[in-house]
Amino acid sequence: MNARLPHFRRRSILMLILLLGAFTISNVSYAQQHAVKGKVTTGDDPMGLPGVNVLLKGTAIGAVTDIDGNYLINVPDTGGILVFSMIGFESIEEEIGNRSEINPVMREDIAGLEEVVVVGYGTQVRRNITGSISSADLSGSNDDVTVTEAMVGVPGVQFNETGRPGQVGNILIRGQNSLSGSNSPLIVLDGIIFGGNLNDINPRDVKSMEILKDASSTAIYGSRAANGVILITSKSGTTETPSISLNTYTGVSEWASELKLLSPDRYLQRRLDWRAQSGLAADPNSIENYISSTEAENYRNGNSIDPWREISQQGRSSAIDLNISGRTKAMNYFVSASVSDDKGLIHNDNQKRNTFRVNITSTIKPWLQIGTNTMFSHRDLSGVSASVRDAYRMSPLGTMYYDDGSPTQFPVPDEQAAGNPMRTSLLSDNEEIGENLFSNFFAQIDAPFIEGLSYRVNFSPSYQWSHEYNFVHQDKNVSFNNTSASKLNERQYNWVLENILTYTKSIGEDHNFDLTLLLGRNHVEAETTLASGEQFNVDVLGFNNLGLGEIQRISSSAYAVEMVSYMARLNYQFKNRYLLTLTARKDGSSVFSVNNKYATFPSGSLAWIVTDEGFMSNLDFLDMLKLRASYGAVGNQAIEPYQSLTLSSTQRYVFGDGGSSSLGVVTSTLGNDDLTWETTKTANFAMDFEFFQRRIAGTIEYYNSNTKNLLVRRNIPIMNGYTSILTNVGEVNNRGIELSLSTDNIRKERFNWSTDFTFSHNKNEIVHLFKTDLNGDGREDDNIANSWFIGKPINSYYDYAFDGIYQQGDEDIPAGSQAGFVRVKDLNGDGVITPGDRTVVGSGNIPKYQFGLRNNFTYNNFSLSIFINAMQGWIAPFNLINPLVPGRSLNQLDAGWWTSDNQSNTRPSLVYSNPLQTNWYMSRDFVRLRDVTFSYDFNRAMLDKLKLSGLKIYVTGKNLATLTDWLGTDPENGGSYTSEQGSDNLYPMPKTFLVGLNVSF
Repeated sequence: MNARLPHFRRRSILMLILLLGAFTISNVSYAQQHAVKGKVTTGDDPMGLPGVNVLLKGTAIGAVTDIDGNYLINVPDTGGILVFSMIGFESIEEEIGNRSEINPVMREDIAGLEEVVVVGYGTQVRRNITGSISSADLSGSNDDVTVTEAMVGVPGVQFNETGRPGQVGNILIRGQNSLSGSNSPLIVLDGIIFGGNLNDINPRDVKSMEILKDASSTAIYGSRAANGVILITSKSGTTETPSISLNTYTGVSEWASELKLLSPDRYLQRRLDWRAQSGLAADPNSIENYISSTEAENYRNGNSIDPWREISQQGRSSAIDLNISGRTKAMNYFVSASVSDDKGLIHNDNQKRNTFRVNITSTIKPWLQIGTNTMFSHRDLSGVSASVRDAYRMSPLGTMYYDDGSPTQFPVPDEQAAGNPMRTSLLSDNEEIGENLFSNFFAQIDAPFIEGLSYRVNFSPSYQWSHEYNFVHQDKNVSFNNTSASKLNERQYNWVLENILTYTKSIGEDHNFDLTLLLGRNHVEAETTLASGEQFNVDVLGFNNLGLGEIQRISSSAYAVEMVSYMARLNYQFKNRYLLTLTARKDGSSVFSVNNKYATFPSGSLAWIVTDEGFMSNLDFLDMLKLRASYGAVGNQAIEPYQSLTLSSTQRYVFGDGGSSSLGVVTSTLGNDDLTWETTKTANFAMDFEFFQRRIAGTIEYYNSNTKNLLVRRNIPIMNGYTSILTNVGEVNNRGIELSLSTDNIRKERFNWSTDFTFSHNKNEIVHLFKTDLNGDGREDDNIANSWFIGKPINSYYDYAFDGIYQQGDEDIPAGSQAGFVRVKDLNGDGVITPGDRTVVGSGNIPKYQFGLRNNFTYNNFSLSIFINAMQGWIAPFNLINPLVPGRSLNQLDAGWWTSDNQSNTRPSLVYSNPLQTNWYMSRDFVRLRDVTFSYDFNRAMLDKLKLSGLKIYVTGKNLATLTDWLGTDPENGGSYTSEQGSDNLYPMPKTFLVGLNVSF
């Protein structure tokens, strides 16, 4: 990192010089000026209109009208055009000429208020929307923002970032509905269900994103929409002349937070303290006798290891995007290509991505349009990353490399519970490639013989290919053949055929309606082939000749899914203020049983625009008040193909010593002919409001959803011949409140300040499971084995309640414990700690509260955006506090430990054996300075000199600071190694600094 920082700083200084130069030029260019004043009024009211922006076109020179509608602005003697603009009013342009006073009259812009929003299978003006839809618009974002990052701060949406290149993270909309099925939202790209990775999508291609949250808005997607829907719309041409846009950024990353490991000195002190607590000799002068010979030699020679530095690489991010767009009477086009290269913070944790997009719409006849939206992505995730888990465990006094630079197998040969974290990465050749060709071909006919009637057909064939090839070379320092190779090939093909009929009609001035009908088919097929080999005598061909392996294995699988859908939606407006939406969708899927192939999902919603009523006309401060209510049902397939059937597996048997093998077929899974869809029914109530000429606007919503017929694999008595069956049981409830608030705080001549605030609260609980009461206590039994508890969140933790640490002199230390061991609460008060004292100590995975706060400042051509987000009210297991076998050559988290001289009440001793097998838990609450962006837009005069239509430079910092008590790498991803997880998830979150440039011609 140090080698690159000077280069990064030089580039930053150069950018700053350009900024200052441009600012100087923009101010010098208008030295000769004269004043123009006036008063802005409305057509219906001669009183002045405050808060109107007055701008000299093509410059940063501007003013804002005062409370009486008056303004004063200094403009160059060369004249120009004044632009008068305000949200909710039509903009006016006035030629200055020799005039020193201009008094424009502004009129309300109805069309401007009626923003067009993408909904399922069409668009609607926002004022007519009756369901719950939030927007995350990327059109004005810097190109370093990913598709998933744009959803942070959207009310009701939870996105947990991993911080790793190529990893999407976890997305939840309004909580978790399913116990064991998928809880991921449905992704719809350009109107077609998208089955790829969100990282396949180039964010600079995205025009807008809408998140559908309640049943009224999601029911149009029926059986796939129980977890919410994310609608992504790509860009199209907007200018009659061709527009070329070049966007690029580059930056570096460092660890935002580092898990604190024992230093060599602390490592040795731990060994001494452990020996003392174990009743062994603990003489500091004899420390070399208490550690392994390898550690002792390195200790004598002053050699030590910082594991995090050994497995780290310089984090870097760079991308370049080029797009060409335009529109004519006969064609609308948008063509783009992008290349990005991201290097994570851990060695070989990388992603390279290339994308290409073509969006074309051709008008063949006034009533006929045809076109395509096609995207191709190529993602390269090659490379085996270093093992974070082994780095955590590795002794700081071990040896990672031999004298010739080759890696050791174990840093401490006597300790094989901690391997060399770099060994597999360095010995492996890995190629991991994913490709996605996603397309939609469409034709739309606007019937010339029936006004308002249109027919659209979508055909979307899409292909996904991926492969992962891996070869482990021979380690020359071991005596056995460690080579192995594998080739995994996966292919998925699916197509969607949709017939959409839309009819729009107005009857008189009071009645407006539109009807949408859909008939669709969906086919999905996939296949997987895995071949592997071990013990290669020749490794020069790597994974390209598996036949050279002494031991060979091969396996393959395939599946197909068929779906058919019918949908009808009616939107009705009475007097343009009483709104009604009715939707029904019927889906059939081959994944379900013969008795329940089809299911119907209806919904309805109402809205009332209260401010359009006559009795509201005297409330001048209230610009808009809208009330909404909806109720409906959506479904969740939630299972893999063929799970409703009785399945068989194969098993190879050998008869007798040296006998031949035979292949047998054994029934392995019991089917269920009555298996049906998970169904979520949601009620939603909302209020949209705007005050003080839309300087304050927002939405508050309350929702309550119940998910029934949960798809769960339930254990059954073994005498049936099977151990479990997939069935429908139980009910889960999610309810919560969401708030979004936007304020226009300051409007001045050259300075503006606006704020966006969002808040979400979700309460998740299991309503019931199997409706059994085996112990006869009058309440339904919990499912302790799966940690499912009636009235508690799905992800709950059942354990003993922590009550400090037993100290020397305590008289109530039970048998099996001693001073320095964990004390737990005797909840039933019987004086003895038994399993009956366990309780639900908390919940995780879903925070109770989320908020986001973004402040936007502009001064002349400079802009500053500061975004803070937070998640509160959740915990997670954090067993790294437990000592990791301190008598062996294993490192651990340096969080302190109990000693007789330092009797901690929060940390155990080094001989703590955890007799009750209880876990440690920590709060994952955090507040994060997530994004700070400073940018400069060059003014019109400079752009004219450079022959450009737009030029912007910016500097961004991400994850700059986090306030949290979490001791792991990051509270958002919850990274901590536990014996239950048994995998690497200690990856750090990056702190990133970027410099970007946007140019348009």
